[in-house]
Amino acid sequence: MLSSAYWYYGLIMISLILVAASLVYKKDWKILLLHLQTSAVIHPFEIIILILLDGYRYFPGILQDARLDNYLGSYISNSLIVPASAVAINAFSLSWNYVISIAAVFTGLDWYFTELGIYQHFWWRSFYTGIGLCILYAISKWIWRGLHDKEPSFVFKFLTIYMIYASIHNLIIFILNEGGRLFRFDVNWFSDPEKGHQIFFFLHLIITSIIITMCIGLRLRFRYRLMGIVVLVALNWFLGQYHIFVPSAENISAVQFILVSMLALPLTILLFKLAKLKYLFP
Repeated sequence: MLSSAYWYYGLIMISLILVAASLVYKKDWKILLLHLQTSAVIHPFEIIILILLDGYRYFPGILQDARLDNYLGSYISNSLIVPASAVAINAFSLSWNYVISIAAVFTGLDWYFTELGIYQHFWWRSFYTGIGLCILYAISKWIWRGLHDKEPSFVFKFLTIYMIYASIHNLIIFILNEGGRLFRFDVNWFSDPEKGHQIFFFLHLIITSIIITMCIGLRLRFRYRLMGIVVLVALNWFLGQYHIFVPSAENISAVQFILVSMLALPLTILLFKLAKLKYLFP
């Protein structure tokens, strides 16, 4: 029988092929925005189901640390293969007959992975996955239409900027921190400190992303945009001073979170320029 890692590597390869094929077919960088937005839609539900409610667990067998391996499996599923399938559905304008068929395939994979022992359900059921995917694909169709709307609403533009930035920021932290290699959040909200760390990080991501979105997506004077950066630095300084931010390595401080924003922000701006969307700096 194939090692569990091969199955997850296969999902990664399929994801890359779907996104690449969609880009080649449409020749439209909005494809990447749709991918990141779909991932951003999934993320809060994954925090609730995987982290808070212990609905399931992944066993990719790629990393030795079981906790990190679980998170990697989640990322492969919810930030790669599922968004890539939504991208392909919209890029190739697939009808709902195909959409439902794709959701059914994922439902079957969900069940089969549990049979292989590379994914485990606790209270979650495979048919929940199918229902959730149908809803997600409907949302992705709405997003795709919105990205091609010549006069999108303020709410749509704000949400788009927020979701793109949040996805990029989250990816950078995921790669750099490796589940706690650099830092952890200590809030004592749960008996399991890992839940506290993950929930607080999610809240920190939301607050940071909203502030950045306001700075680059609203009609503000420069001093107010600068004030947003000052607020972020002050917030992170507070987390360090009151030992909510706990470094796991030397020369790491909470204030350095601003460096993540300094990296995520130009990447966000670049994507909007490539997609030819004039949503930023009105």
